[in-house]
Amino acid sequence: MVLDPHRWLELRRFRSLYESGAMSLREIAKETGLNRRTLGKYLKDPASVAPPKREAAGQRPRRMVDEVAPLIDAMLRSEILLKGRLIHERLVQEYGVSINYQRVKLYLQEARPRIAEELGISPGELAGLHRRFEVVPGAQAQVD
Repeated sequence: MVLDPHRWLELRRFRSLYESGAMSLREIAKETGLNRRTLGKYLKDPASVAPPKREAAGQRPRRMVDEVAPLIDAMLRSEILLKGRLIHERLVQEYGVSINYQRVKLYLQEARPRIAEELGISPGELAGLHRRFEVVPGAQAQVD
């Protein structure tokens, strides 16, 4: 059994009593309502000074961007070279979604190649999304 953090904190109160011999595992089990084996696991083990972590059940946590992923995919299918900033602005203005731009940008990094492959677009054509900006020497000044 993995204890939730609140039960674990409650159990920590009894650790010094158990170690000093003032209370037995049986008495602590009556007081807390936990099994003696569970108590022994958490009170005898010196490594249990931090709250226990639950292991993921093979499911990844649901992300906010997963709710709007079909919308983003539809936008990309209509125009694959659509910029992330524009997609984010459309989501906020037209659909009223309050989502972080970074989340949209990260989703686009994984979705754009997948959708390009579905549409039969080569990776070389996607390279047009990031073009170098060059001018002849002396034609432009830049200031930081």
